[in-house]
Amino acid sequence: MGELNYETRHKLKPHDFAILDKFDFKYAPVGFKFFNVEADLEGLDLEPLSGTGKYGGDSKMAWCEMLLEAQMGKAFYATAEHQYCEPGIFLSGHGELDPLAAGGRIGPPFDIYADERPNRRIYNHITVLAPGSTYATGFAPVDKLTFDPDLLIITCDNMDQGERVLRATQWDTGDMIESHMTYVMGCNWMYTYPFVTGKINTVWTGVCYGMKMYKLYPPGLPIVVIPWHHIDRILRNMNEMPWSLPGHTDQKDEAYQKGYERLGVKDII
Repeated sequence: MGELNYETRHKLKPHDFAILDKFDFKYAPVGFKFFNVEADLEGLDLEPLSGTGKYGGDSKMAWCEMLLEAQMGKAFYATAEHQYCEPGIFLSGHGELDPLAAGGRIGPPFDIYADERPNRRIYNHITVLAPGSTYATGFAPVDKLTFDPDLLIITCDNMDQGERVLRATQWDTGDMIESHMTYVMGCNWMYTYPFVTGKINTVWTGVCYGMKMYKLYPPGLPIVVIPWHHIDRILRNMNEMPWSLPGHTDQKDEAYQKGYERLGVKDII
């Protein structure tokens, strides 16, 4: 009978990440984790964020920028002091939601929303962790992971990769492929929403205001976020499913003939 080792509960468990090398991603797949207290970092050999964001200055970045920092090969943790952008404070559980933001007053002066009403409404959709419940968030490319990730974040370079990753999310379940976003606070949909709901989510680059402002990625790329309890299943699917579906190749006619023979019917699709 297994027994939880409480002292090592945050440390990396075995995951078959090797299949991800086959995709040859430009942006390294990243593991992400929420840490409740400073002691959770012990033994993980993570250094505090030391990069410089586009606007935050030394050792401060917007939360969405930190993903790209990890994709460039850095493993680190970030506390409230490292957060440049307000959503990185209140969404993450570092601190309180500022009334200025909660009232929908930030968007209209910058022409992001027509007035306070639609800006205020977005707070009905986002996922906010309890203030003070998070000490730090950890980021690392999968080949430098020392902690067991809450989320595996895969940024696809193109839709050939995107199709394979999304197909793997539902290959053994038939679940819906979902994309939940708001125009602002894209970080919510990459981090807090999939963490709290346990749902796989896809965020599209070139849409969310902050990520576009920071010019983090070319437009139109899917960022697929996979919560911890789906990671091993999806990695297994990537290993087991056809890399390309026969119907999408120049072997389509031969593959369809085989399919018809298996079914005992013709011209069904």
